[in-house]
Amino acid sequence: MAATTPLLQVRDLAVRYSNGDLALHHVSFEIKSPSFMAIIGPNGSGKSTLVKTSLGLIKPSRGTIKVMGYDSQKKSGKIRKLVRYVPQRDRIDLAIPMKVKDIVLMGRLLKKLPPRFATSKDIAIAKDALQQVNMEELWERPFPELSGGQRQRVLVARALASEGSILVLDEPLAGTDVESQNLIVEALGRYHKENDVSIIMVTHDLNPIHTLVEDVLLLKNTVIGLGEPCSIMDPELIKKVYGPTARIVEHSGHRYCMTHDSGIDRHD
Repeated sequence: MAATTPLLQVRDLAVRYSNGDLALHHVSFEIKSPSFMAIIGPNGSGKSTLVKTSLGLIKPSRGTIKVMGYDSQKKSGKIRKLVRYVPQRDRIDLAIPMKVKDIVLMGRLLKKLPPRFATSKDIAIAKDALQQVNMEELWERPFPELSGGQRQRVLVARALASEGSILVLDEPLAGTDVESQNLIVEALGRYHKENDVSIIMVTHDLNPIHTLVEDVLLLKNTVIGLGEPCSIMDPELIKKVYGPTARIVEHSGHRYCMTHDSGIDRHD
């Protein structure tokens, strides 16, 4: 079988914050393609910085990061054509009276050349994406009127409606209600299984997606661990990242990681 191009290939990466402090240092790893990958770690561990650097939004101070073989600095345009990105805090001005349909159709239109018009195919794909997160009935609803969880479901639907072989989500479950969290997780798991699409998800809590994830990167400004979920749920690794109060509890064939940062992370 021919070798496939890695999803992510990182070599001796270092990135500094604007104040000069190191956000990431000596980061090296490789992830196969396709994959459902989780990047976990406490607040301030460099998770979002790693994602933004991979997209060419931040320039590393040393080393390289490649996405599907494309260098993040030299080929950022190519990478962005491959990637559908859901940032941690989407900058949609709630004062602008956009409807749900306008938000989801952005996922289609922004990758088209001007003038940008929605075709019947675009509309059908956008409605299908909303249906996957149980939001299709709110097609005409003003986006600012939605709850926080509903807005996040719409933003995930926008990514699903877009095109590209990689879906990148930065804390998509943060601040969502249980219903929205479950719908987003189910939609992502189903989408990954049914399509040749890789998913990279930044999260502080592995629990909701533990049965879906294939590769877990444990980060605390450098790589602490990389592997399958249950191999990362290791007492020594977890204490390195979350401190001495973190502990692993095994019960009924499950492993639970209890931390102050994320509550309980579970893996079968």
